[in-house]
Amino acid sequence: MALCPFHNDRHPSLFIADDHYHCYACGEHGDVIDFTAKLFGCRLYDAAQRLAADFGIHTDDTGQKTTTIPSRLKEAQRFRETERLCFSVCMDYVRLLEEWKSRYSPSTPDDVPDDRFIEACHKLEQYEYYIDVLTSGDGYERTELVELLAETGKLEKLQSRVRRLRQEADELEPHEDLAV
Repeated sequence: MALCPFHNDRHPSLFIADDHYHCYACGEHGDVIDFTAKLFGCRLYDAAQRLAADFGIHTDDTGQKTTTIPSRLKEAQRFRETERLCFSVCMDYVRLLEEWKSRYSPSTPDDVPDDRFIEACHKLEQYEYYIDVLTSGDGYERTELVELLAETGKLEKLQSRVRRLRQEADELEPHEDLAV
């Protein structure tokens, strides 16, 4: 754990693993190339070149290698973006489930449980586990989970469902911050 350089951090909130980092306070997440790009305000390719130069890694400038490096970087960047989207959608869903579990819990044992309370009880642990894997799992675990969520279409369905449920909740409830 370390102080996060991406926000005003007074208590260590940046988790650093062998192959990635994650800040529990501001949500920054990625690998060493993402970290370098964010820290120095440069593109991913430039960050990779900078790291290679800093650590004395020499790259051949043959035509074949220059054409494959950007495509690999694009593929890695696409995966990281999908991974970030998975994390964001899972976090939104967990927040919604926590809210439902609290708000719609039965008042007495004789009350019929609301469907939202039941869903929260059934799904909360599963999606908290997904968040744990995305923040502190190894590369293989994260890849497997991202593929499970993104390539099967589950992520897209969950994202649109959470968005729709949030919109419905906003339309039904008055905003407390607007009341004087």
